[in-house]
Amino acid sequence: MSNLVVSYDELHEIKKNFGTLKREFESCAANQDSMAEAYGHDSIKFAMEAFADSWDEHRKDLMKQMGDVEKRVRKTIKSFKEADGEKD
Repeated sequence: MSNLVVSYDELHEIKKNFGTLKREFESCAANQDSMAEAYGHDSIKFAMEAFADSWDEHRKDLMKQMGDVEKRVRKTIKSFKEADGEKD
């Protein structure tokens, strides 16, 4: 019978990375507005705004999914620690 070996360091790193990614995705919306004047021509500006609007929806979906994965990793850490008889 083999033993399952869990790397808590790696699980904590994964959780941290998803948190960082989620924060980056949250802050990128602020950058979109500041770039509008740099586009120059109105047709480019309108095209970039349309792209940004579409990206906002996809970004929100991705942020939710990243948050869900982060929660699952947190629960995984907790479950393994409980199985190992450790406290968090």
